[in-house]
Amino acid sequence: MRRVMCHATAALVAVAALLAGTATAREVPFLSGRVNDTAGIIPADARERIEGKLKQLEQATGTQVAVLTIDTLGGEALEDYSLKVAQTWKLGHKGVDDGALLLVARDDHKMRLEVGYGLEGRLPDALCRRILDNVLRPRFRAGDFAGGIEAGVDAIVGTLQGKDVVPASAPSAGPPVDLTFALVFGGFFLVVMTPFSVIALFAKGSMSWFLYLFLIPFWAAFPTAVLGPRSLVIVGAWIAGFPVFKYWLRSTHAGKTFLKAHPGWASFATASSHSSSGGGWSSGGGFSGGGGSFGGGGASSSW
Repeated sequence: MRRVMCHATAALVAVAALLAGTATAREVPFLSGRVNDTAGIIPADARERIEGKLKQLEQATGTQVAVLTIDTLGGEALEDYSLKVAQTWKLGHKGVDDGALLLVARDDHKMRLEVGYGLEGRLPDALCRRILDNVLRPRFRAGDFAGGIEAGVDAIVGTLQGKDVVPASAPSAGPPVDLTFALVFGGFFLVVMTPFSVIALFAKGSMSWFLYLFLIPFWAAFPTAVLGPRSLVIVGAWIAGFPVFKYWLRSTHAGKTFLKAHPGWASFATASSHSSSGGGWSSGGGFSGGGGSFGGGGASSSW
């Protein structure tokens, strides 16, 4: 009887947690226009100007860009909610996928530029991040939400029109990187990247060099999100250090001695490369329906 009661209690707790998670999921607001200021941070005159600029953009190019401000994400992940909004609103046109969403979460100090498939070439992730960091962030930190959003819209519109309007760096230096975030992110990054890097270093044949090239963007992109330009040292170490260490392992007496003394490394790399040969990596998602499709392209930032 006691065991039955324990199982029943555990089941009730699981159901309650599931219901609580469902209840706290933030709903997607109704698409009332090109500017949807549910957080109340854009005055009427600024809202009308932004609406007009986005309307002109759509009339001239067909591209649909919308703005959404909310008070808080309520614990939901920024990227998940942004993609959910873009998918629900179906910004852009079916088959062209020329939609974009600028999302601002006021109380969370977070923002994201979500980009449809068809705009990823003109609004790549790195450029989206520059728009957020160098155009919106300085104004948001000064408390000028309307000015930041309008300037961000101007940068998006100008970029889509082929103009070079995004500053390469922010007007003023931001605060130092949050140490807790850097440590958590860095730890997670190393946990994910270390096994693949070890396989690349100790495996033989084409798999080793394929992984070497495949991992370069990851060693470059993810540390940059935390450390900025300082992370170039990390990617440089990977690009230059990998061939040198690979040569040392396979071609020098000291390297061969190391392999003999640590056979587990080579065995791990060989077993892992064989087990992964039938699979691959995939990412992203998307949708198609009455409008454009999104697959997670864009960038996120904070202020």
